[in-house]
Amino acid sequence: MADAKNYGPTFLRLGLGILFIFMGIGKFQNPSGVTGMLQNIGFPVAIFWTWILLLSEIIFGAAILIGFKVKFTTIPLIIIILIALVTVQLKGLPGTQQGLLKDWSIFMSLIALMLLGPGKLAVSKN
Repeated sequence: MADAKNYGPTFLRLGLGILFIFMGIGKFQNPSGVTGMLQNIGFPVAIFWTWILLLSEIIFGAAILIGFKVKFTTIPLIIIILIALVTVQLKGLPGTQQGLLKDWSIFMSLIALMLLGPGKLAVSKN
């Protein structure tokens, strides 16, 4: 049973990696929608930030998925989720309560993964 505990971070890593890859691909399929949303909340040069956002989600999501330098590759995704929490979710916009709970869960899971490390079956041990 003690060995089974070592796989907890692995499942956390796989789930978060897949989640961020799919979130990035979703943004890639409709970058103009993401750009419009960023413009509405006041981001300057929104098209630039759209591409930074979607590429970061795909690249760092893939890095987490394979377990590459997890203690470092979680940091950009933590920043992305924090920005989403502050700029969108915490403003109390209509229909954002579920988004707030989702983003908070992702944020806490990323923190846990950063602290626990990649677990078993990772390309890096840190």
